[in-house]
Amino acid sequence: MVAVGTSSLLLDEAFAAGDEGFFAELVGSTAAKKLKAFADPWYGDVRPFARKMLLRYIDDGCDRPHHRGLVKTLFKLAELNEDDEAMGHFLVAFDRLVKRSARSVAGWIRATRTPTMLVQMVPDKSVPEKVGNRDTLAPRFSQRTRRYLRRRAFRYFRGVARRDPARYAKGIRAALTLYQDAHLDTPSQILDAWGLMHALYWGSPVLDRQPRGIRVVAGRSLSELEPAPFCPESWAGSLNGLIELVEKAGSRTVRVFTIGLLQRDYAAVLGSVKVTRLKGLLRSPHEEVQTFAAKLLRTATGIESLTIEEWLALLRIDNATALPLICELVVKHLLPARLTLAQCVELACARPAPVAEVGLRWARQKPIVGEAGLLAVIALARAESPRTREEAITWVAGLLESMEAARDEHVRELLDARYADVRALGLALFVRAPRFRDSTLLWAALSESPYDDVRAFLVRHLKEREGTFAPETLRHVWVTILLAVHRGGKSKRSALRQIAERVARRPADAGALLPLLGLALRSVRAPERRNALAAVARAAFLEPALRAAIARDLPELALESSEAAA
Repeated sequence: MVAVGTSSLLLDEAFAAGDEGFFAELVGSTAAKKLKAFADPWYGDVRPFARKMLLRYIDDGCDRPHHRGLVKTLFKLAELNEDDEAMGHFLVAFDRLVKRSARSVAGWIRATRTPTMLVQMVPDKSVPEKVGNRDTLAPRFSQRTRRYLRRRAFRYFRGVARRDPARYAKGIRAALTLYQDAHLDTPSQILDAWGLMHALYWGSPVLDRQPRGIRVVAGRSLSELEPAPFCPESWAGSLNGLIELVEKAGSRTVRVFTIGLLQRDYAAVLGSVKVTRLKGLLRSPHEEVQTFAAKLLRTATGIESLTIEEWLALLRIDNATALPLICELVVKHLLPARLTLAQCVELACARPAPVAEVGLRWARQKPIVGEAGLLAVIALARAESPRTREEAITWVAGLLESMEAARDEHVRELLDARYADVRALGLALFVRAPRFRDSTLLWAALSESPYDDVRAFLVRHLKEREGTFAPETLRHVWVTILLAVHRGGKSKRSALRQIAERVARRPADAGALLPLLGLALRSVRAPERRNALAAVARAAFLEPALRAAIARDLPELALESSEAAA
């Protein structure tokens, strides 16, 4: 029997050609006899492609329907040939074959003799306990066979340990790296991983090991597990191998065990481990590994040789436990003078508060010179740590108020910030400093801000200032027009007409008023916009000097001379 879309002929052709499509044909096939017969030539093929596909197939889980014969034959061949690598993959795959689920059952509390509901772990009901005489017809392994396979896989490594502990250590560590968190997500999955539990906790008094499975001893819990590996002598003198296992392990269960073993048996050596040996651990995406490595970093040898880039990379670690330790070491070993102002600002913008505080403290020790210095520190407006951001922008606002190099564009960066607290401090600076308070450029920026709090502030501010400017002054025109734009309705049309007429009447004011006109034009409908533009166009033809200003401030208005139009 062959599943739809698969072919024994295509399977053979893909294998012979070394085609990656071989794997899809293989796992999709249900031709049990063909698959079983394929095991010997496949295992005996010495090509790297054949080996790669073999390990990939084992890692697939060894639980495909009608693949029992193929799995058993490959397993026996690996065992016969003392293939430690393949047997390690089988160990991990067979540990995943037994699956249990939680079920509520009625029970009694003995002390009070009252009924209650208990949670029991029961086997997967889709898999029969045994298949008996129908063994050749069953598509998948029975529960009994699954338990046997996982015991036999670890039995192989027990035999290796008796003959050669060093070889066992190498083989079992390689296998342990293959376990994944996705397959050890629940306590029952951990307990069902027979080989894993025996390799790591063979001598643990917390576990009760029975042929049908492993249970936690009454009154104990998995959190009490401490390293008690099988063949403990094979784990001695293996500092580098254990650190490599911590770095490469795909399962938290393995990582926690290995870290615990290192801390218990290698404490003296770890106190002076080389910093180069910790770099891989510090780059780990796993929190427990980062924390372990950060603690070792305190006493590591060669820490003074870390480059600035390596220190900065350490400060990017997102680990609430490890970062304070790393920041402490950075302050101790890295001189602020070695960092640029931009690097300090980058640290101050980091999300973790300990890193941000160090970055801001160092940034404030740097001289802020000219516009370049201001531009560098204005980037603090995007700092992610709220406490650091408030302190940073208060400092930046003071620089903008006191330095002659500060311009309206710099203040605008604060007013356009995405954080409300930064905008609030920017608006406070705007009100406090006269040279910014009366800036028409900033008025225009506030008027078109995407933030409601900024636009509402501008309206209040302009209403307060409206009576302070003489009617004929340009700033009075700006205040009037901006308030009209925000009030809407007829006020907008009147404002457009007023400013267009003033530009036509006083061409000298065009440079100051055309940006305002552009702002007003963007707030009205097309017919009203056309009337205002027509008035400006007429003024431009009457006063050619206006054309350069119009081209700069109103690029949407394309003017042609009468000769060109003709």
